[in-house]
Amino acid sequence: MKIGDKEFTGIDVRWAMGLKSAAFTIKIDTKNVTFTVKGYGHGVGMSQWGANEMGKRGYSYEDIIKHYYRGVEIQKLKMY
Repeated sequence: MKIGDKEFTGIDVRWAMGLKSAAFTIKIDTKNVTFTVKGYGHGVGMSQWGANEMGKRGYSYEDIIKHYYRGVEIQKLKMY
């Protein structure tokens, strides 16, 4: 988001405005600025909304996990 000549991330705006998540939309009219927030994010881990959207767009569970958890390796467990 650009405010004046400065750019801010969704996380920056979330913390500055005290929002529950960085997954939000903004509606601006002549008198009000309204934030509509989805979910309750903590800044770490997997966004349920984001993962769901990736799944709808055809990403596999491996793609989604690797998107949210960088550097992980997925392996099958040996069952005894």
